[in-house]
Amino acid sequence: MKFQRGHVIILLIWLVIESCTLQKKDFDNPVDFIANEEKGIGAPTLVFYPKTQSKTIADSILVGAFIVFKEDSMESFSGIHLQIEFPNSFLELDTITPGLFITDTLKSTPLFTYTFDGTNTVDIFAYFLDTLKTDLLGTGHIADLVFNPIGTGSDSIRYNLSVCEMIDQDDAIIELKGDRGAEVIIQ
Repeated sequence: MKFQRGHVIILLIWLVIESCTLQKKDFDNPVDFIANEEKGIGAPTLVFYPKTQSKTIADSILVGAFIVFKEDSMESFSGIHLQIEFPNSFLELDTITPGLFITDTLKSTPLFTYTFDGTNTVDIFAYFLDTLKTDLLGTGHIADLVFNPIGTGSDSIRYNLSVCEMIDQDDAIIELKGDRGAEVIIQ
């Protein structure tokens, strides 16, 4: 009986100690400007979601493009140009669709178009041309890009920030202060 009581006490002590251990969780929220600031990425920022993904060669890769503002630096914008580069050694562009942020305004749908250079660069353009809804204010989802793997490897999908731009309704440029790429691993 003493032997079992000792095991019970040890088990209870172990449970108390283990239950107090804090686990570090790695959350990947694309619109979290605080997490972006901690990584030295200022706002407004262009980010991809998810930050990292591992897929097999039979899977499709879905990457979302987001714009992130900080609460005290919100600016309404009327147009955006994103230039996205991807590793064409193991990824092939399949589809590009507009994100919910720019299409769910209930007032107007922006002009959304893109060009693909046939190699590894995509230019996405979205502009509000309506007379009622001329701009957007906030943080949100700009576009979805779907890729098909054509080989195995690991590399990043990234914005070419020197070409990307955002404008307000008076065609004044809104400075983009940072970006965060997305790592893709195909096994």
